[in-house]
Amino acid sequence: MAGPCQAHPGTNATHECTLCGALHCTPCLELLVTDHDARPMTKCPRCGAFARPLPAPERPEREDLMLALRRPFDEEGMLLLAALAAPYWLTALPVPQISTFFNVIYLGTLSTVYFQIVEHVGRDAPGLPFSARYTSRWDLFLSFLRGFVCVLGGFWPAIVSEIFLPGNVWLTLALVLIGVAMTPAVILAISLTGHTLNGLWPIVWYKIVAHDPRAYGRLLGQFVASTAAGVMAALLAAYTVGFIPFFGAYFVGLVITTAAVVQASLFGTWVRRHAWAPLED
Repeated sequence: MAGPCQAHPGTNATHECTLCGALHCTPCLELLVTDHDARPMTKCPRCGAFARPLPAPERPEREDLMLALRRPFDEEGMLLLAALAAPYWLTALPVPQISTFFNVIYLGTLSTVYFQIVEHVGRDAPGLPFSARYTSRWDLFLSFLRGFVCVLGGFWPAIVSEIFLPGNVWLTLALVLIGVAMTPAVILAISLTGHTLNGLWPIVWYKIVAHDPRAYGRLLGQFVASTAAGVMAALLAAYTVGFIPFFGAYFVGLVITTAAVVQASLFGTWVRRHAWAPLED
């Protein structure tokens, strides 16, 4: 556990000597550059042995949550949101074929960036990622499919029930509620395994929920709250400025994109705090 620096008791230590165990802050360390590695090695000023970095203290959960909510709103984050919203704006063009094309572009791009954000924030990297990383129509289709699985993955039992047991309203409603509860597990199943089809597999959902039910319950609450807030914000934008030519559709797309990016950041924060080794297929 980290403690005060041996030479500066009022300063938290950042390194620990591997030999004598003394704690030191960064200014106290001696640096050694070797011919084999240009990066300096950190040495204990007391005995000269190698000093290893101490793990950074865990951020409080409330601070983590606030950081996740703020991530999209720095200068670079706003540029990313503005770029992602552009394909949505083009879906408003009054030509059905062009509108459908840009719908696929928008959903595929948003799905790709969503999972990149989960991974990026899960590694506690600063800011947001800036590459959609698809280079072909097939990659775009796979990204679209991944987003489609996230939206409907948890609801396929309800869909099957309605097809084969039509009219059983209470059963369908119960399965829909279960689908809402399982949607975060669907997203995590894809994120943690890297395989889209695992988002359709209830056994993988169960492993995720059973790993830490209390933490999953908090994530579910954040998912429901962020989804509700995003829907309300999008409706408000649509009914207030959505009718304005040129600007209205773009602003609605910007609101929807922002809500998705914030939610992905919340998922990434959960992964950083609670994830474990990748699940086996």
